[in-house]
Amino acid sequence: MIRIALFAASPLVILLSAGGATAQTDAYRDHQMGVLQAQQEMDRQRAVALENELNARDAQAQTERRAREARVLREAPYLPTTEAYTADEDGQSYGPYGLPLIPPERLAASNRRVLEIVGERDR
Repeated sequence: MIRIALFAASPLVILLSAGGATAQTDAYRDHQMGVLQAQQEMDRQRAVALENELNARDAQAQTERRAREARVLREAPYLPTTEAYTADEDGQSYGPYGLPLIPPERLAASNRRVLEIVGERDR
């Protein structure tokens, strides 16, 4: 009788042990899913932190650029004078804005050379 009871109970034991293995597999799968979700959440938080840092650095760069622009605008601009400069040590004379004066005959010769060169290119 005991043999029959044990024999009858063995399929039940096999089913219960298989169910236990399935439960362990499900628990392992649930654990792995939880680990993956935690990693995904950490990655999302890391991305948000990096985006916040990028935005902060961009804002800081814009602030520094605008501060530089404000300093430049506060400075007095250079205004050239209209008074003629006198001859320098090298003997050149200067025009109203500090540019060297070119004698008229030298300027005319230079203009002729330029017109000759341009005329040759047009041919």
